Amino acid sequence: SSRILTVIYIIFGLISGFIISPGWVCMQIWNYIFHNSSTVVLMNIYEGIILWAIIALTLYALNNKRSLIGFGSFQGLSPEQIQEIVSGAKFPEAKIIKDMEIINREIIKSAEEEKKEEIISDDKQEEVNK
Repeated sequence: SSRILTVIYIIFGLISGFIISPGWVCMQIWNYIFHNSSTVVLMNIYEGIILWAIIALTLYALNNKRSLIGFGSFQGLSPEQIQEIVSGAKFPEAKIIKDMEIINREIIKSAEEEKKEEIISDDKQEEVNK
């Protein structure tokens, strides 16, 4: 029973500390900046939490090294790797043709070996028949 209450207390503390309180601060800052404005509507706590979520997710996306979003930082393939991929992509037909030629040579070689075996077996048959 006390463990459940402790877990609930910790969860509400985390929610309050990382979501509600920063949302309240965002709401207060927004309302302080735009309190005399007739064109901008003042925020309530829910909108402050949404503003905080937008700020937090944006900061996370921009600072996460594994993220796809990056400004002025090089993440990904080296120039050598890019060159290798591009050169392989330029002539994929040549590789396919080369592979087909190798397969054709193997087929011809195996067919010639089969013919040789047939000739040898035919010669042996003729010697037995004599």
